Amino acid sequence: MTTTERTAGFASQERTDAIARFASPATRLLLAGDGLTTTSLQAWARAPLSVGTLEWQVRGDRDTPIALAPAVLGGPDRVVVRSSTLVDPAGTVWSANVVVGRLDVDPRTTACLQGAGPLGPELHRAGVSGHRSLLDIGRMPWPLVRGTAPAAYRICLLRHGAEPLGVVREIFNPALVDPRLLPERGR
Repeated sequence: MTTTERTAGFASQERTDAIARFASPATRLLLAGDGLTTTSLQAWARAPLSVGTLEWQVRGDRDTPIALAPAVLGGPDRVVVRSSTLVDPAGTVWSANVVVGRLDVDPRTTACLQGAGPLGPELHRAGVSGHRSLLDIGRMPWPLVRGTAPAAYRICLLRHGAEPLGVVREIFNPALVDPRLLPERGR
């Protein structure tokens, strides 16, 4: 895909095909959602979720853990990299998240990126409307336990109107969110 296509998100059929590869209907719904992931995971967990671990730092735009972030964000010199987990009341981690956010946008956004709450609800409370476009969906290693089965992930572009705010990568705990793929047909 070109940068322009990436910025716009998946083409409709490409997105549908990527999501349809997952065996679990619940996983497909989670990956396809363009709303608040925290809300979806709370419904799944049947419990409130909160930020478990959180760290953020300002970095150069080329020093990010999400390779496509600089091109999609338009190359600001400095970005905020926010790493966090979402946990239930028992301390079980539901997702491990990384956000690469622009510093040269609305100060409310920067405050939310550096805040302690889940990003989506924090942006909403701050009056920053966010729209997500899916950039990538697939499986990758669960970052919190070495040697575990692959975990489902998605990468989204977060925008406020037409302005890109950040790139969000959410990796879902494979013990809770089924990452299995359907068998490939015709091979």
